[in-house]
Amino acid sequence: MTLEQRMMHMSGNHGTAHRPGRCPVMRCVTILALTITSIACADQTGLPNGRPEPMIFDLVDPLGTKKGQLEINTLLDYSTRAGQFQWSPEIEYSFAKGHAIELELPVENTTLREYKVSLQGTIGELFQRRMIHGWQIIGRRKNDEKEFGAEALYLNDYKFSESWSTLNMFGVRRTLFNEDGEFVALVNNSLFYRYRLFAIGIELNGEVSNKYRYRLTPQIQYAFNKNASIQLGGGPSQLNEDKKTEWLVTSRLVYDF
Repeated sequence: MTLEQRMMHMSGNHGTAHRPGRCPVMRCVTILALTITSIACADQTGLPNGRPEPMIFDLVDPLGTKKGQLEINTLLDYSTRAGQFQWSPEIEYSFAKGHAIELELPVENTTLREYKVSLQGTIGELFQRRMIHGWQIIGRRKNDEKEFGAEALYLNDYKFSESWSTLNMFGVRRTLFNEDGEFVALVNNSLFYRYRLFAIGIELNGEVSNKYRYRLTPQIQYAFNKNASIQLGGGPSQLNEDKKTEWLVTSRLVYDF
């Protein structure tokens, strides 16, 4: 996903880890340096799509994507309360026009928490192509519990003007496919303003089961070129295991082949 195409599974729980890493700061610096070095020399060619995407609960690929598009990206969360990092490297491929698949590996410090596979499709366009909508299905295998969970969502992207757009997701999650599992309602709402190479926006992730939990993330997005982009933001979150409010600093680095 380019920034244009992107500019959130809720990738699930983006809470913090409970096990401290040995050198989390050095790992963060190394990944940022390697990624930015690989894209910093590219020409700035602008944002051709004009539809920013959420950073936290991202799309597999943009709705209506072309066949054969390949992308790698990494989401990085840092909790100021716990001083912990969470990493989520992803690889995405559009195997047909408007349809794509993704493999995501959420990691807490050095521990692989789960495997996630997502499938996304495009339904079509309406209102003179201002609106495009589709669906997303996510399956996950939780390593610590050796159990499976899944999510299904409806996606709706609407462009008010050349600068303003919104993307909204509505769905449901089955936390575990056993007697301990429960259903959780999922909502993701985002609003963006785009100006040339930049986009600023705000993203609200919500989960509703026996109570409402949220994560609010103001963010800025910048496209180095048609292939590479960076997203930065942060804000309060209760999408963690202990359900306590914490402040998260978040970044996503994206490269599209």
